[in-house]
Amino acid sequence: MTSKQETTADAETHLTTLLQELGSSSGLKMSSATAQTQLNPLLDAFSLASTQHARSLAFLVISKIISNARPKDPSTASEKAQTDATTKLSQLFTSLLEPRLSSTDFKNVFPALGLFAALFQVDQATASQILQKDGVMESVIDATDLFHGDEGRNVSQGVAALLSQASGSKSCRPLVASHAMTWLQAQSQITSDPTLRAAAAITLTKLSRGAEEDASATTSSSGSAEPLQEVRRSTDDLVSVMRDLVIGSPPITEPTSSSKSTPQATLDAVEGLAYLTSDTNIREFLSVDSTFLESLFSLIPPPKKRQTGPVPVIDADNATFDSPQQRSSSGLLYGIAVIIANITAYKPQLTEEEKQVEKLKNMTQAGAQSGQELAGSMDPMEIQRETPLYVKRRCRRLVKAGVLPALVSIASRSESESVRRTTGKAFLSLVEDKENRGKVIQAGGAKALLAMIRTALAAREAQSAEPKSAKGKVASTSHQPVRALDLQDLFSIQALAKLSITASPLLVFGPDASSSIDAIRPLGHMLLNPASNLLQKFESLMAMTNLGSLGPVVATRIVGYKEPSLGSILTKAETLLLDDNVLVRRAAMELICNLISSDEVWERYTGEGLDGKTPVVVGRDSNASSAPSTKAVVNRLRIILALSDVDDIGTRLAASGALAMLTSSASVCRIMMEDMEDGPKKAFAILIDLISPLHLEEDDDDDNSKEKQMAGSTGPSPGDLQPQLVHRGVVCVRNILANLNPSPPESDAISNIVRAAETTKLAGVLVATLTAPSSAGNKEVVMAAAQALKWLANHGVKLPMK
Repeated sequence: MTSKQETTADAETHLTTLLQELGSSSGLKMSSATAQTQLNPLLDAFSLASTQHARSLAFLVISKIISNARPKDPSTASEKAQTDATTKLSQLFTSLLEPRLSSTDFKNVFPALGLFAALFQVDQATASQILQKDGVMESVIDATDLFHGDEGRNVSQGVAALLSQASGSKSCRPLVASHAMTWLQAQSQITSDPTLRAAAAITLTKLSRGAEEDASATTSSSGSAEPLQEVRRSTDDLVSVMRDLVIGSPPITEPTSSSKSTPQATLDAVEGLAYLTSDTNIREFLSVDSTFLESLFSLIPPPKKRQTGPVPVIDADNATFDSPQQRSSSGLLYGIAVIIANITAYKPQLTEEEKQVEKLKNMTQAGAQSGQELAGSMDPMEIQRETPLYVKRRCRRLVKAGVLPALVSIASRSESESVRRTTGKAFLSLVEDKENRGKVIQAGGAKALLAMIRTALAAREAQSAEPKSAKGKVASTSHQPVRALDLQDLFSIQALAKLSITASPLLVFGPDASSSIDAIRPLGHMLLNPASNLLQKFESLMAMTNLGSLGPVVATRIVGYKEPSLGSILTKAETLLLDDNVLVRRAAMELICNLISSDEVWERYTGEGLDGKTPVVVGRDSNASSAPSTKAVVNRLRIILALSDVDDIGTRLAASGALAMLTSSASVCRIMMEDMEDGPKKAFAILIDLISPLHLEEDDDDDNSKEKQMAGSTGPSPGDLQPQLVHRGVVCVRNILANLNPSPPESDAISNIVRAAETTKLAGVLVATLTAPSSAGNKEVVMAAAQALKWLANHGVKLPMK
């Protein structure tokens, strides 16, 4: 074993021992006076001779030191407790870093730069406080002039990496801008060192993007405003630098490949473009560059083999921190996902209230800007490039360049929550264009989305597990509500819903109905989730309507889906039948119509089992304890009857379709004829309007008919009516009359029905429908109309001659 290997082995041994001591029950007592001796192994881990494993151990040690010093529960800790912990940690690491950063020995300076950058990644607050101490920033910048040759190159790379991390801190950006701007700009032009060039470019990018957010801080810092304006003007140069670095990177061709084969320059370039693509003009520029896009997608390893069995649950209390290699791999995938999501992003549709708030915000910002700055920010071309037409074009370009296999591969590596959410957002933007949806399905996008959703739900279940009881013991989890997914997790579900709306579920999920059952849970969760907006609820309803069309098995599973803390799909759909939004009302009605094939919904709306032996007896006492509430059944039927009479054709089709099925139940027919206000007359008026709305123009005594006359005076003739509405209306009439046959002909109920039929001229409408040209080829309509006319004639209703 060489001396270099012995030193590395010693460093790993010391770090392992240190980690064990930090994790022991007694802990490891440290102070500023003893830190240099105790934490020396940390510095060794960031030397040139160190191994990847040693750096991984170093990150774990840093993380353990931080977690030991900070409050155990950050959510309940006071601000003072956090500030005190930051101060103590700052003192501890300053004693280790400061003397080495000001040294003239390369063996002291280079490891200190690496440790300082790592501290920024683990605890930004502590690292930021150290960098802002007097003389620290000066020592960092001075180090770039102290060394030459290979040592000078390594130190410059270390300084650039440190400044890149520091530029992510709001409190450090003014400091970096005022001390390092000139040096960073010079390094970003050095083509002979891609790693240094990329690190400098990403730092400049972070400063540029943070400039607007930190406007007040940067202008109050002496000499920092002008350099930041200079950075904004050089954005195009930064994009070109990072584009070239991505194009020059070697592709990853093996599923097991990781960031170990990805140069740091590439990682920095991807991170920088993730920042820069928040600019609309840059999105447009990169979207037309097929060479760049193909090179970017080639950096993603091929998909992992799909996992079978239960999703592994992460133990948050005992989880270890990612190694630098894992961090880099996740960072690369996240950066690529952000670039894709940014380029494909549509401008959010704001509500009227949000538009007013945005307008006031813009006015306030405009008042704080000079006329020249305001004019420069209002680029007409940029505004045009944010329109849906331009975004759609960008999405299609990315699809052509191969973005779909890239996203599917990222989705297969969705252990990271941020990667998963960003990938879902990108998928959502791509499926906004219906022309892309078939391509997404062909590329395996639906299965990829389901896999990400499954991981997100499993993570939420793990977070909701083992709640503490009042006495501190672990409570039973069998009935514990699972926490709702965050809004960002719903992007994947919404994308899946869009695919399910426009394509057959058998095409989206698999060749048989049972394969679609896995989609019920995510779609149901989006419907029930309090964070869902109205569009997401609407699309969830539409998607489940498609699933429900697969038959009773899937419909029953949809009806049975419940979440203890959120409710059930069926109850939510019934609530949305009364929503103010026409499209949401329609979607809810369409879903319920498709769910009637389920036993539970049938009983819920008829009050009887499928065998018809437990009918609802409205207005009388029922001894059948299992029968649904009679009032509830009446109210549900009343709502469906009312929705069969609304202006929206889609809602009428769904509601009348549900009635056509439900009126095959004798109890439903009795309810409609005997137990609703003005039952026969009102029901017949609505059904006649389905068959022939023009007929009601003749009935001037009916208040409702006047509204129908105004709305339908220019409507089509009976022969031109929508065949589906006619069919539904005629079937409903036939079912109602046929199911009342057992009643004695002289009963009051039959007399009321006959009078209502005569008043509403039901027979005339049926005769007109029977003889209409559009009915000639529809045997079901002809048969149903003939049966209804026969019943009317048998009960004394005079049929008109046609």
